[in-house]
Amino acid sequence: MNQYMTVLCSCAMFKKKEKHEIKDILSRTQCKIIHYQKNDFIFRADQPPTHIGIVLNGGIEIQNNLESGKFFNVFYKKKGDAFGGPLILSDIPICKFDIIAKTQCDILLIDKQSVLEVLLKDNIIARNILNLFAKSVLLLNDKLELFSYSSIQKKIAFALLYNIKSGGSNRIHLIYSKKSWAEHLNVSRSSFSRELKKLQDAGIIDIDHKTITILKRDDLESILNDA
Repeated sequence: MNQYMTVLCSCAMFKKKEKHEIKDILSRTQCKIIHYQKNDFIFRADQPPTHIGIVLNGGIEIQNNLESGKFFNVFYKKKGDAFGGPLILSDIPICKFDIIAKTQCDILLIDKQSVLEVLLKDNIIARNILNLFAKSVLLLNDKLELFSYSSIQKKIAFALLYNIKSGGSNRIHLIYSKKSWAEHLNVSRSSFSRELKKLQDAGIIDIDHKTITILKRDDLESILNDA
């Protein structure tokens, strides 16, 4: 656990907690660290929600499965992010989401009962968890806004601007492939790559492997606001 303390200190669930406090809290919980290979299932949609998770390294994807057999990507989570909290504190009998490792990753899983008995007795942790839930709702609202845009270029512009807003930098480092990003936007990979290249050729963005640099933010905003 010691090797991951820096990551845990950066996790929003442990905001305002020192390393020794986090160690003490976790020592009183039922928790475990599990290593997953790329594309492994961490949780399946038909399983009951039993743990809250924290990504210690790598990245994961949360997918919503529709009755039609199709799915769409709800969230990506990277190192230091928590997931699963709203589900374990609800009375929903099954998860309803597939949670999948997009890269090799290590995940800290904290048992549901421990969350209820230990973490929520700490006022700071309880406040942090409630804040995470509130942010999840806001992220879902952003996802609905994303789906409201009809053109692929608008969806890309929205996603890039959203990353700038949430990350505070004009440089975006992707933890997943372009194929995964296209799935996240609910568009085909070929159409996504074509529109992304148009933005690069226009000098609005620069792409270097998995790093995208926003060169002309105003142009992205114009694309988004264009009727």
